[in-house]
Amino acid sequence: MKYPPALIGIICILVGTFCFAAKGIVIKLAYQYGITATPLLALRMLFAIPFYAAVALWLQTQQLTPLAKGDGWKIIGLGLLSYYVSSLLDFMGLQYISAGLERLILYIYPTLVLLMLAFWKKEKITRKTKIALALAYAGMLLVFIQDLRLTSEWNYTLLGTGLVILSTIFFALFVVLAGDTIPKAGASRFTAYAMLSACVGVILHSLTLEGVANLKQPQPVYVLAIILAFFCTVIPSFLMNKGISVIGSGRAAILGSIGPVITLFLGALILHEPITLVQLLGALLVISGVTLATRK
Repeated sequence: MKYPPALIGIICILVGTFCFAAKGIVIKLAYQYGITATPLLALRMLFAIPFYAAVALWLQTQQLTPLAKGDGWKIIGLGLLSYYVSSLLDFMGLQYISAGLERLILYIYPTLVLLMLAFWKKEKITRKTKIALALAYAGMLLVFIQDLRLTSEWNYTLLGTGLVILSTIFFALFVVLAGDTIPKAGASRFTAYAMLSACVGVILHSLTLEGVANLKQPQPVYVLAIILAFFCTVIPSFLMNKGISVIGSGRAAILGSIGPVITLFLGALILHEPITLVQLLGALLVISGVTLATRK
């Protein structure tokens, strides 16, 4: 049976969103064994790099249009910006805040993209965009305040929130800068090459600053790192790109809005993180704001 392309695109986005939403949960589970951000990120990339290398080698056998001069270096730089710098800040932030708050902060990146584009292209921010921004940031603030109330170590919550906000800013910057490069390079080639550069950057960072010793971890950490690499990195990175190419970024963003809610409930189910009406209201506001901002 041949399925409609739109249905395949929707399934890709929904499965990819679920995998991405589970990322924070897997990271928090690994932290329970005493591992810190840098070695965990390095293990994630060590287990992910063979998959991206295989895709890159397969792409070499295809008759693809050669990259324009300088595009290869752009892809390497963008890969380092997103899945090295941004990911490292995200992993560090998750040491201090709940997975639910982390996912909500990360999810506001489309609103940051709008602000960056408005700044660089001198575009006027419309009334609809202002309402969308107000909703998204009000929702994030609600969940942030809730996290502060649920912990006695508010300084760590502030630190973790700041780190994840920085991660989100860098990822939004990546989206803005990658806008012209991805269509020229092709989604699969861009993903494979960018992720390879990020993997190399993360591994070199870990080996230089912490050495090989910190990569020696309890067996459950390796299992969780494999899950993190394959199910929360490799699979969703290609599924999301495939889905966007079929149904468009606008519909993909709307479908992906379920991500923060998935993380909230997975956090409650697996990590026993408290889930309250305030958090649900905050998630609803963030989702509404981002959906409004990305809808044409």
